[in-house]
Amino acid sequence: MKYLIWIQLFLPLFFLTCRSITHIGAEFDMPPSTVIFSFDDGPNARDDTTARLLDVLYKYHITALFFLLGENVERNPGLVRRMHTEGHCIGNHGYADKLNNNMGDAEFRDNIARGEAAITAALGYELYPRLYRPHGGLYNIEQEKIIIEAGYTLIPANIRIYDATMTRANKKKAVRQIIRKIQRQGGGIVLLHDMMGFFPPGKDQTKPPNGIYDRSWIPEVVEEIILTLSDKGYIFGSPAILTGF
Repeated sequence: MKYLIWIQLFLPLFFLTCRSITHIGAEFDMPPSTVIFSFDDGPNARDDTTARLLDVLYKYHITALFFLLGENVERNPGLVRRMHTEGHCIGNHGYADKLNNNMGDAEFRDNIARGEAAITAALGYELYPRLYRPHGGLYNIEQEKIIIEAGYTLIPANIRIYDATMTRANKKKAVRQIIRKIQRQGGGIVLLHDMMGFFPPGKDQTKPPNGIYDRSWIPEVVEEIILTLSDKGYIFGSPAILTGF
C-alpha cells in the first residue's frame, strides 16, 4: 500500500520535470517520406557488429548518426575513424551509459565532457558539430540547461521500438514495427542500438549467447528496412538535414 502511494506521489513529479527526445522533433523540418538512421551506445567490435552495420550503410550509400559512448570509443577508436571517413555524423552519448536520473549535475557534466574527450582523442580533432543524445532518451530541466551550456544540440528520435530489450528472436518483429511506425508518420528518425551500453557490473555479456546483449542482428534489421522502404519510395536522408553541417 505504501509502495502504491509512493508511486502516485512520485510519477506526476517525474513527468513534470522530465524531458524526452521524442518531444523535440518539431524543431527539425524534415522533408516528407524521409528516413534518417541513428544508432546509440557503440561502437561495438563484438561479432563485428558495428563494422557490419557500416558495411550495410556503405553498400546503399546511406549516412547515419552514431551516438557513441566514450568507454566504447576508447576500446574501438578505429571504428570511430571509419565512421568519420565514410561520412557519418558522430554524436556524444556520454562516457558511461548511466541513466541520467541517477546522476547529479556535476557527474552529468563530467559524463558529457569525458565522452567528448574520448571521441576527440579517437578522431584527432574536436567534436563538431556538438550533438548529444541522453541515455534512455530522458533528461530533466537542469540537465537540458547543462547540455545547452556545453554547446550541444539535442537530437531526437521519433521512430523507437526499444530494441535494447529485444533479442535476435525478435528480429522480424523489430522490422515490422519500424516499418509500421515510419509509414504511419510518413518518415522520421529511427533509433536503434548497435551495442548494449548499461549492464550490471560483472555481467558476462556473452551469456546467454542470443540475449539482449547480443546486437549482432541489428545490421540485418537495417538492411531489411532499407530494402523494404526503398521499394515503397522512401528516401534515406543525410544527418545534415538535422545538423545543418
